Amino acid sequence: MDSIKNLLDKFISRNRIDKVDMGDTIKDNWEKIAGDLAKGTKPFKYDKKKLFIYAENSVIMSEITYKKRVLKARINAYFKSDAVKDIIARMRQ
Repeated sequence: MDSIKNLLDKFISRNRIDKVDMGDTIKDNWEKIAGDLAKGTKPFKYDKKKLFIYAENSVIMSEITYKKRVLKARINAYFKSDAVKDIIARMRQ
């Protein structure tokens, strides 16, 4: 019979509770990570090292597209890893 600790360890491992959700971490720390680029934007999805961002208007969307490399470098520096390979901006509907 397994001990409670072993059962909990199995449950945590099976349900991936012990893994940090990169998307949630980015959303929670967006202003800190993106700095001045956070104004008028909001991350809404993170999947397979792609970050999807809503832009409030076309001017902000153009700025994000233009400064994509800078933003990607800020995010990867924050996590000290290659967390984001691409950023995709979408207009908020």
